[in-house]
Amino acid sequence: MKKIFSKYNIFATLLVAIVFTSCDTIVDQDEIDFGKGPILAQFQNTTDELNIIKNPAITSIDYEIPITYFGGRNVVLDRDVEVTIATSPDSEAQEGVDFELTSTSLTIPAGENTANASVRILTTDLVPFDFKDIILEITSSSEAVSDVNSMNLTLKTLDENTLAGTYDVEEGQYWNSGSLAGNYSGTVSIEAVSPDLYRHVGIGFWPEDNDFYFTVDPATNVITVLDKDLEGEPTLLNGSPIMTCAGGKFESVVCDETTTNQELKPDGKHVVKITTGYFRGAGATREFTETLIRQN
Repeated sequence: MKKIFSKYNIFATLLVAIVFTSCDTIVDQDEIDFGKGPILAQFQNTTDELNIIKNPAITSIDYEIPITYFGGRNVVLDRDVEVTIATSPDSEAQEGVDFELTSTSLTIPAGENTANASVRILTTDLVPFDFKDIILEITSSSEAVSDVNSMNLTLKTLDENTLAGTYDVEEGQYWNSGSLAGNYSGTVSIEAVSPDLYRHVGIGFWPEDNDFYFTVDPATNVITVLDKDLEGEPTLLNGSPIMTCAGGKFESVVCDETTTNQELKPDGKHVVKITTGYFRGAGATREFTETLIRQN
């Protein structure tokens, strides 16, 4: 029995030694490879958009685009990273006509991982709702350049009376099944689609995947919430059909031209009032009223 035990003991010892040797080999390989990958320069965001409200007194707008890097040990470097950018041949907006690159070279300083490229938008000849894309690309770097080396900035030129912008919620009410369920605040984005057609991003406590569209009558300033999206499909809020003033079905709040309109204040700020909701059956409606004030 002792001989049998000794043989098993020797075999187990050898097996453990083999396992540890194999693991050491794997660890050694990882140690050799770790942190040796290239440092890749790229734009921090590959797409962005800029609302430009036409104003004869403003002929240019400076806009900054962050450039960063990643790779290696994914820590900030102790050396500068030099980056060169240029306008892509695919850019619809023309350099020298629609915009200027104030500099084509920039430095990400040692100890930091971002620097901003500056683009000067030339607004004089831009036409409202003739949206154009600036496409920039990174052409070289003192380290290496990412395969994703371009950035698309959409210039959304808008009429001076546009409602597009970021709004503070001055008053927001949410009604559930006939009772006031809560008040909400924060900010709301309104995006221009075409003259007098807008997208309201989110609703109340649900900012994601709950966009809806509305029009504005320029003569009366009355807002009409639409029951369909841009593809003609029914608009759903939280999975249920949107409620509009025209469709009725409101049980808790008033929905008419007094609660769904826009006004330009003497201080130049737009005030937007919207009433909407979604229908989950009689006695189970979800209704929203909000008063919004544009930030700029």
